[in-house]
Amino acid sequence: MTLKDFDVSRRKFMIVSSAAIAAPFILNAAGSVFASGKTEKKVTYLIGPTCICCHHCFYNCPQKAIHWGTDKYEIDQTKCVQCGTCYETCNISAVSKK
Repeated sequence: MTLKDFDVSRRKFMIVSSAAIAAPFILNAAGSVFASGKTEKKVTYLIGPTCICCHHCFYNCPQKAIHWGTDKYEIDQTKCVQCGTCYETCNISAVSKK
């Protein structure tokens, strides 16, 4: 093996490893560009009148989009990311999909 062979192999390794590191970021950016062209139907979650204020949805909401309303919890739709955690954690099915 000569020094020239080593340099070529090292360059190939650097190119391949750089591509492997950058690929997820490039593909994620490309996927988000393509996804932005599609219109997705958003699910809206609402807390109904059967809410007994057990606090499960309030404490489990990752965006802290649930707050105390007049007599029950309410979901702030501007903060809600439609993850469905409130729907899944409600023990009495007071949270509904719209």
